[in-house]
Amino acid sequence: MTTTRFSFSAIEHAIRDVYSVLDERISVSWKKNSEDDLWRELVFCILSSRVRFETVQATIERMDDMCLLSRPRGNTQFDQYEENTMTALSIGYPFYRIRANQIRRTAEHLYSPRGSILELLNSANDVRSARRLLAAEVVGLGPKQASLFLRNIGYAKCIAVLDVHILTYLSWVGLVESSLKSVPTLGKYEALEESFIQHAYSLGFSPDQFDLAVWIVMKVAKEE
Repeated sequence: MTTTRFSFSAIEHAIRDVYSVLDERISVSWKKNSEDDLWRELVFCILSSRVRFETVQATIERMDDMCLLSRPRGNTQFDQYEENTMTALSIGYPFYRIRANQIRRTAEHLYSPRGSILELLNSANDVRSARRLLAAEVVGLGPKQASLFLRNIGYAKCIAVLDVHILTYLSWVGLVESSLKSVPTLGKYEALEESFIQHAYSLGFSPDQFDLAVWIVMKVAKEE
C-alpha cells in the first residue's frame, strides 16, 4: 500500500470522523436476528474471503433473489441446494465451485444435527469461544471471517477483524511488523487482537466500531 498522498495525521483524523458517524448507529442485538438474517450474514462472510466487497454484495443479492438464504438451506436436498448456489455464484464470482460446496456443507452440518446458528452461538461462553466454535464448525471460515461475522451481528464489542487494512494500520502505530499481511494462527490472531483492542480503548473508542472505521478509511486510502 502506498502512503505518499496521505499523512498519518490525516488518516487518524479521517478515522475519528468516520467513527463519530458509526458511533451514532443503533447497536445491533444479535439475539434479535432471525435465523435467516444470521445465515445470510454467515454466507456473506464465507464469500468475502479474498474477494472484493462489491462482488460479494452482488452475489448475495442474486442468492436472495433465488431464495437461497432462507428455508431451502434447511431441507434434506443439499445436493440441489449446492447446485442452485453454484448457479448464483457462477455469475461474476471467483472460486464459485469451492464456495458453493463450502456453503452447502456448512448448511448440512449446521442444520441437520445442530439445528441453528443461534443454538451454536448460545453454546459459547464468550466471544473467543464463539469464534473458535465458528472456525471449527463452518466450512471455509477462519478466525478473521468468524470475527467479521461476530462483529457484524453485534455479538461483542471487544473484537477486531484483522485483515490487511487493519494490519497495515497496526504497523503504522508500531504494534506489528510492517511485513505482516495475514495472521497465521489463532493464537497469534488473539494476541494481535488484544493489542488492537487496548489501542482502541486508549483512544477512547469501542473496538468493534473503531475496527470498522479503520477499515473504511484504510480501504479508501489504498484505492486512492
